[in-house]
Amino acid sequence: MTNKYERRYLIELAYRVASSFPARSVVAKEFLSWVEDQDLGFDWDPEIDSFRKKCIPASVWSDLRKRLADRFALVPRAKPDVLTENITLLADYVGLTAQERAIFELAVRAGRSGPVNSLCNALVDDARIPVQDAVIHLSGVPAASVRCALAPTGRLLVSGLLQFDKPPLNGLGLFPSDRLLVALDPPSRTLGDILGKLYARVGAASVAWEDFEHLGAGRDFAFRLLRGALERREKGVNILLHGVPGTGKTEFCKALAMRLGAGLHAVGEADDDGNEPFRFERLQQLRLGQRLLSDQGNSLILFDEMEDLFPGLENGVFGLPLRRAGSKVHINRLLENNPVPTLWTTNDISDCDPAFLRRISFTLELRTPPVSVRSRIWEKLAEHHQVPLPKDLCLELAHSMEDAPALASSALRAARITRGGAEDVKFAAMAISRAVRGGHTPLTAPSCIRFEPELANADHDLALIVERFVACGPTNTGGLCLSGPPGTGKSAFARYVADRMQMPVLERRASDLLDRYVGGSERNIANAFAEARDTSAFLVFDEADSLLGARNGATHSWEISQVNEMLTWMENHPLPFACTTNLVDQLDPATARRFSLKISFLPLSAQQREACFRRFFKAEPPAGLLELDLLTPGDFAVVAKRSKLLGITQPEAILVELRREQAAKPNTRNSIGFRAVS
Repeated sequence: MTNKYERRYLIELAYRVASSFPARSVVAKEFLSWVEDQDLGFDWDPEIDSFRKKCIPASVWSDLRKRLADRFALVPRAKPDVLTENITLLADYVGLTAQERAIFELAVRAGRSGPVNSLCNALVDDARIPVQDAVIHLSGVPAASVRCALAPTGRLLVSGLLQFDKPPLNGLGLFPSDRLLVALDPPSRTLGDILGKLYARVGAASVAWEDFEHLGAGRDFAFRLLRGALERREKGVNILLHGVPGTGKTEFCKALAMRLGAGLHAVGEADDDGNEPFRFERLQQLRLGQRLLSDQGNSLILFDEMEDLFPGLENGVFGLPLRRAGSKVHINRLLENNPVPTLWTTNDISDCDPAFLRRISFTLELRTPPVSVRSRIWEKLAEHHQVPLPKDLCLELAHSMEDAPALASSALRAARITRGGAEDVKFAAMAISRAVRGGHTPLTAPSCIRFEPELANADHDLALIVERFVACGPTNTGGLCLSGPPGTGKSAFARYVADRMQMPVLERRASDLLDRYVGGSERNIANAFAEARDTSAFLVFDEADSLLGARNGATHSWEISQVNEMLTWMENHPLPFACTTNLVDQLDPATARRFSLKISFLPLSAQQREACFRRFFKAEPPAGLLELDLLTPGDFAVVAKRSKLLGITQPEAILVELRREQAAKPNTRNSIGFRAVS
């Protein structure tokens, strides 16, 4: 149903068609005949969408123009409708000139279903009138001004308000996005209504600013950079957040905006129909957002998956590489001149061209948080999802799964839906964690095992070493080489030293670092040292013989480069680290000068074996325990579990199990002569 304002607008367009295109004025004639058959308000009839192409006699031209002029004069001027008022609000906000506004209004009305759309379609599609010529005559704007307004550098196209349809498929061939059309239509009546429909504010963060303390100085620098950019309205300020999925990149953006007191607006997450957007659609929304939010003064833009904008190689047919379309120069200028500070995220920074990265103001890598932070996140998310979860269980889950925080939210949500409790949370979390690892069950981190110095035996005074490490501080200690049989407490001692130094532990097994692709292991090693440096963590390498094997026995070049990478980082790492190994003789000789101390852990002494027996079995040790001189704390822990499982409680029976553990060791000495059976 059209209103008086739109009816007058339609007749004015028809008059301009008849005056500008005499040979095609049949379009206007039939359009006018249809208008005359309607009342002041009319519904659009799809059948009128078909216009006949034919010329009319010259004698009819002047009559047609006269009829149009008379008809136009009969329609009184009406107060602009809501759509026109909204167009004016947005045009003034963006800073369009009167001529640009006229072109914009024509494109908006032509983009909606109705008679204006059909008239424009008849001209551009049926009558083959070029788009710019149609705009010139329909808008009444001079040709030179139209060409300037519709130039690639013109405000209408650069801002993303309009775009060309090449080739024109329907209507004028110059149209706004469907999202913009919806935003301009009633019930929108204010600029706030329009902007609210275009860019909904991102919700509040589910975690606090303090939960990102593990990011170190980078967190605070990002805050100060954005605060200065907002205060001084600096252009070209961009922050890139990268890291594996689920590490909290988007949550950090929310927490950052909340701390700044700024509005965070996500762009390019869906097309106008709510479906997956193309690169062009994401770019158009970004440009429009930069233009519309530039005068808000206290706004940030969030653009996820930054690599979508970059031209690069991707797999095509039969696995052949194809180059994604796009202009590097255009993106470069976008990064240099954006008026609204923009937060970009990507899962893999290697997908980003170095030319783009050089234009980023600051980059920050988000890694999996340390245990203390993960435990706190479990607690907060459990409260958010209203799932009762004891603190000790949150700590246990944080220890056992070194997964991104997003896993916790997914598991807790699943438990809430099932109305389950702690067991459902653990079950769901383990299932998701297993899926993330390609179907492999995650190993339980041993970080929660308590180290007892009096139950460890080494060739150095462990208490003195811990005391000196604490006294000297993190930057004056160096590396530890901890060797010895399995179960002697090497890894537990490294974690104990870190705890006494009040440093978080970053533990990496050889299986975490070794990669099947060339260069992958070296990259993982470098990332481990970099993460320890950035988070001020005590780095522990388990199974170090797999990473530092002697190079003279290497059979592949990648084995040598892997050892070289480890040695280089060990020599230059500014913080303490430890390498544990059961096969110290297989380490490369060059490792010797990379360690401040080389400590050999030994089997328990006689007194320690007796103390371990009392500690694990709450009973006095039998006399035969003194013969078992190869036992370690790990052996006692294994036998304690087995005895509990089998219901073994008698000291002599426990001694039999301990004897079996020692007999299974590869270096066990067989005694000479006969031994009485217990």
